[in-house]
Amino acid sequence: MIRSLFHTVLLRMTALLLLFLLLSSCASLPLAGGKEPRTIIIRNRSGADIAEVSLREAGSGSRVSRFGTLAPVPMGVPQEFGRPTDPPPLPRTVAVEWVDSGGKPHVRELSIVKALRNATGNRDEALVFEIGPYEAVLVFIEKIPE
Repeated sequence: MIRSLFHTVLLRMTALLLLFLLLSSCASLPLAGGKEPRTIIIRNRSGADIAEVSLREAGSGSRVSRFGTLAPVPMGVPQEFGRPTDPPPLPRTVAVEWVDSGGKPHVRELSIVKALRNATGNRDEALVFEIGPYEAVLVFIEKIPE
């Protein structure tokens, strides 16, 4: 009886551990392949010029990937950079770092999962990071002229 109970508990614990490992590995997988736009736009609607903007993988440490840096990013002038033909997949969460015209650094981490649900992978769309007033940052897909 005790042996049977121990066996049942052991099986359930093993199943829970496997489920946890599966879910945690899925969280680090790239988003649906082939749908990511090849163009990224940084739009400054903060009300002042920005000295520098960087996009990187969220997190900390020496293994964090940086996707690009633009400097300066004037207010009202969208800045665009293209990704390579076969880029590595974007992470689920991106950190937008910027330095304002006064030299003060800012960081916002954003999930891009919802935005990429609307992506088709066509050449006429871009992933837009829009920096607004009060340190607000939006991310969305936008059609662009080809």
